Amino acid sequence: MRPGCSAGSPDETLMDFNVPTHIQELVQRVHAFVYDELIPLEPTLLYDGFAAVLPVLREKREQVRQLGLWAPALPADWGGMG
Repeated sequence: MRPGCSAGSPDETLMDFNVPTHIQELVQRVHAFVYDELIPLEPTLLYDGFAAVLPVLREKREQVRQLGLWAPALPADWGGMG
């Protein structure tokens, strides 16, 4: 049987569906940023349009970079989290 697959034998490896602690922490940080920094911009976006929030979004993008949350799927060499 392939590693990570479940079987009846106790000596075979079972798949672990637990989310690693570092990923849980990352998700919490992203959630907090979205909730605290981005969601409050929605009324301006809806009533005044994208151009009205663009300058603030540029600032928020820089904050995300400084927090180390920019481009989580990209390698660090390309400016992502690695």
